[in-house]
Amino acid sequence: MPVVAVTSSAEETVELGRRIAAQLRPGDVVAFFGDLGAGKTTMIKGIASALGVRDVVRSPSFVIATEYQGALRVQHIDLYRLTEPSELTGIGFADLFSPDCVTLVEWADRAGPELPASSVRVEITAGDIDRRSIRITGLRDEIESGPFS
Repeated sequence: MPVVAVTSSAEETVELGRRIAAQLRPGDVVAFFGDLGAGKTTMIKGIASALGVRDVVRSPSFVIATEYQGALRVQHIDLYRLTEPSELTGIGFADLFSPDCVTLVEWADRAGPELPASSVRVEITAGDIDRRSIRITGLRDEIESGPFS
């Protein structure tokens, strides 16, 4: 069942990411959808932090993928610079998924059918100022209740 949340600040978006992380296991893929500035990287910072990553998490737009070590290994992929799914072969997209890490994919719509069908989907729509409407599908359980409406 989808989870729909509204966050009203970057801090709430990070906290929602932390709650998503509580359900992630090695091998999981989380696919992020949303326009530029929607809050994808902000939510990823919360997920990475909850998974024990201490490094500063930035959008890896120029390098496509960044790996972080925490309690779990985290692979952060950003497909922003790709224009069509056929470019995925050139970057070795299929090789970036590993059963021993959590993979977070920004601009997942650019992966087309190459995105694993079992991916958790996070669709973020920006509203006024810091307000975000977030729809999450594919989680194992519901997210704990919190300050999100």
